[in-house]
Order: sequence, then C-alpha cells, then structure tokens
Amino acid sequence: MHPVLFTIFEFPVPSYGTMLALSFLLGIFIAVRLAKKRGLSGEVIADLALYVIISAVIGARIYYVMTHFDEFRGDLFSIVNPFSDGRIGISGLVMYGGFIASIIAATTYFKIKKLPILTYLDVCSPSVGVGIALTRIGCFLNGCCYGAAAKAGSFLSINYPPVGSPAGHYQRYIGAEGLLPSQFFESMGGLAIFLILILAGRSKKYFHGLQFYLLIVLYAVLRFFVETTRYIETQKIGPFSHNQIICIALFTVFGYLIVKNFIATRKQLRPQ
Repeated sequence: MHPVLFTIFEFPVPSYGTMLALSFLLGIFIAVRLAKKRGLSGEVIADLALYVIISAVIGARIYYVMTHFDEFRGDLFSIVNPFSDGRIGISGLVMYGGFIASIIAATTYFKIKKLPILTYLDVCSPSVGVGIALTRIGCFLNGCCYGAAAKAGSFLSINYPPVGSPAGHYQRYIGAEGLLPSQFFESMGGLAIFLILILAGRSKKYFHGLQFYLLIVLYAVLRFFVETTRYIETQKIGPFSHNQIICIALFTVFGYLIVKNFIATRKQLRPQ
C-alpha cells in the first residue's frame, strides 16, 4: 500500500489522485482517437472533458455525502472544505456517483450542442472502462474501497498495515488475517469492459448506442458482484446494498434497449 507515490519539494503526490488524473488523460486520448476514426470531431471530446471531470468529482462527492450523511452532522462545511483533516483535497468519493453524473453531463452537453448523442457516447464509452481499471488501482494503493474479510489461508487475501489506512484499521478491528482485493476485481473488470466495447464497435450488428448501452449493462453486472466482495458501510435495503439496487435498475433498462435495438437491426438486415 502506497497512499503517497512520491514527494516533490516535500509536497506529497497522492497515489489515488495520480491514478485519477491519469485515467482522465488516457481516457480523453482514447476517445479522441476513436472519434476521428468515425469521422467525428476530436475537439468536441476535448471540450467535453472539462465538464465531465468537474461533474464526475461533484457527483462522486454528492453520492458519498448522501450515503454517509451522519459523518457531516454538526459540520456541514466539511462537505466542501478541501483543507480538512490537515490535508489538501476532499476525501470521500463514490465512483458510482461520478459515473452517473458524468453521463448526465455528457448527454446534456451533446443535446445543447445539437450533436448526435449516441454516436459520441459510443466513442467515449471504452474510455470509461480504462478509467475504472486505473482508478481502482489508485484505491488499492490508497487503502480505500477495501474488501470484506477473506477466508483464512485464501490466496485471494491482502494483508494491510495496521496503521495509516482505513483498510488496515478495519482488518485489525474485525481480527481478519486479510481482506479480499475488491479493488483489483473491479480494476480487472474495467479492463474487460474496455476490450469488449472496442470489439462491439467493430461488430457487423453495430447500431448507434450499442457501446454506450453495453457499458451501462456491463458495469452494472461488474459492480453488483464486486459489491459482494466489499465491506459495505451503509445500511442495506433487504439483501442488497444501495449500489446493487441501482445496478439492477440500470441492467434492466439498458438491457432492454440492447435487445430492442438488436431486434430492430435484424429486421432491417433481413432480405425483403
């Protein structure tokens, strides 16, 4: 675990922030390349990036505050204070909130600019898979978003240091020999999503929106199962966490859209 990658003039460079920045830069680069291959404007992607970055951070923070509001009772300013706990930055972000907020921001941007929404969302979708893969590595290095207790002697077990990370504190609190590497599960899932979406874009049965719809469905499946390996802080609703309920809803809606469009595509390709 390395929450600080290195220091520059005694200024610590956080691992999570570095991986987050890298995910945005690489994601923009990939989206611009894919856009140009389809005859779309790479400048539109570059312009959109700023709005997506801001909305992703805000959405991730809002989702965290909504699900952990008890932490802020009596000190609501700490919700937006970047200098709390003796550090620079805001700790407490939920990727799901950033994921949803960035999609809303992108859709709104394309609608205002009167651009083909689904076409541009398709070329942006593979970048999200890369972002998931990189940011979850950042989570692992930072010691956050950690997994539940691993079975004794399991090769899928990470032993965190007892101090310096929430994961280490939690592991010692429950007396576990190690925790499940939940961050790596999601990181590998993000890489798989990226590869699947690239292949989907080359499919003969491609239709506008396919990659975007697949992104939502695949991430819903990935996050649903990753939640079963994670330590859940918030109270569950029945057998499911808040995130799993959202996963079920997203899978249902966008799975239906994929099936509907595939049926429509087959009818159009059928010989008259």
